[in-house]
Amino acid sequence: MKKPVLIWLAALFGVAANAQDLMTGPLASVSTQLQPVKTGNAQFVQKLEASQPNYRATFSVTKTSEKGKGDEGKYFLNLSDLDATSVSYKVEKDVIAVMADTKQHRKFVRYSENGELKSLTDRVKLYADNPELAKALVESLKKAILAAEKAYKPARTPESLDDLRQWLKTSIGTEAIGSDNYEQTLTFDQGNPLRAVFRRSEVGAKGTASTETFSFNLGDLGLDGLQVEAKGRRFELSLFTQQKQKLIGYAKDGKLDNVVQSFEIISGDADKIRDIAAAWRKLIPQAVKQLESRKPTFANMASAQKYLESSIVAAKTNDRTIEQTLKPDCICTYTRRETNHKNNTEEVYEFNLADLADKGTKLGVDKELYAIDLKTRDNRKFISYTKNGVRQNYVSGLELAADNLETVRYTSLAFEKAAQLCAQSRKSPVPATSQQARLAWIQEQLPKDLGEKELTSYSMVPENGTCDLKLTVTQSGKKTSELVYDLALKDFNADATSFDVEGKNVYVSLITKGKEKLVKTFKDGKPSDYVHTVKIQLGDIEKGRYVAEAFKQLIRNCVPN
Repeated sequence: MKKPVLIWLAALFGVAANAQDLMTGPLASVSTQLQPVKTGNAQFVQKLEASQPNYRATFSVTKTSEKGKGDEGKYFLNLSDLDATSVSYKVEKDVIAVMADTKQHRKFVRYSENGELKSLTDRVKLYADNPELAKALVESLKKAILAAEKAYKPARTPESLDDLRQWLKTSIGTEAIGSDNYEQTLTFDQGNPLRAVFRRSEVGAKGTASTETFSFNLGDLGLDGLQVEAKGRRFELSLFTQQKQKLIGYAKDGKLDNVVQSFEIISGDADKIRDIAAAWRKLIPQAVKQLESRKPTFANMASAQKYLESSIVAAKTNDRTIEQTLKPDCICTYTRRETNHKNNTEEVYEFNLADLADKGTKLGVDKELYAIDLKTRDNRKFISYTKNGVRQNYVSGLELAADNLETVRYTSLAFEKAAQLCAQSRKSPVPATSQQARLAWIQEQLPKDLGEKELTSYSMVPENGTCDLKLTVTQSGKKTSELVYDLALKDFNADATSFDVEGKNVYVSLITKGKEKLVKTFKDGKPSDYVHTVKIQLGDIEKGRYVAEAFKQLIRNCVPN
């Protein structure tokens, strides 16, 4: 039986002279040394089957018990995956085991029992019936592994981005692994060749199938995390986005499910999945570079506005629709109408782009949608918010939605540029000509009949020039009350003057030096407590911002040198 095996191996390895030199001798020796081995209660029959390419081999070990029951184990592997330094033998009771482990103990060996594929393993185990044969088998295996390392050449993958895309599209396909089938396809968008869709349908032994769809931009992928791992009976090549951002759209059985950071390509063949991984390693840096070259530059406000207005469009999921409009002036208005199976809502946000924080615009996810999060500087609640026509408390952030990453990819960049330009172009309406002009301007901004149930009105008149003022606050509801403050501006701290938000309201706060109670008050015509802080309510953020500025200038010009 040994001679025909040797002749067959020699014929097989004669395909190429180099391969014959490298492989025929070592493998022929291994095959010769795989002799039947008898133990006290069983017999092992071992066989080596080589294939093309000749660094791939199958070892079969059939164990037959005294009762005649036979169990066949098979190892399918690329010999170059074995670690020559790991090959050794060990006495196990009445038999000697010859073992070879994979490099770094990676589970790159397929193993089956009686024709049923089992989990991948990191070891090949053979047998010998005496120490001399075990030693000879160890040496032959080492030589075969070293020869395989020289003979193994990964597939030649293309170099250009276009050719790599085509190569991957052709190479990724259906994989049959035991009783499971994985139907896989990689397709590309004709309009945007960097956009790709990977679909994987899993058909189990019972015929049940589930389909997962991953849509992504090649330029968002990164090399970190790109690796082949053994998972049960299969190999998985994991591909992640850069910084593991959730940028990959995911659908299951045709329904949008979430936005994720990775996907896996499956194979039952270690060499094939390694070649696919090598192609991705070539493709990803080129795709990243190409995507970077497409990044727009917003040279002026008009270009940033145009991009923002066109990128914020309707977003849809399986159970909700979000209609959106954005008017990206420096005073920006965002309207969002969301419809789902439970209810409908309309939200309106108004804010000054210049109030956005530096790097305060981030792309994130909201379940199955992409989300563009906007935050104000120092998280100050400077964003006016109305829900279903009812004013709500001011907020420090808001969220825009998108169901297509490409439409909003550069939204953060556009918002940041617009915010920068609005801050640079911001002009104060406060008169710079004189104290009288500033005071007159403040008087014009003070609200009349502000509020909902109880109305508040403010009036302010000079008592002695522009440094001594009388502020009257009238509140009318079921009954009317009047509070009068005598403001000697020299007593106030200009630097402590500020505007802020409390719930739905904007206030300008005037605070005395050292918070000393120097402000005389009158309630409904009668003297009342002295106070150190006077709050003036304004109708909106912009009025609050500039009324505070005007008061600071008034106070500074009233403080004696």
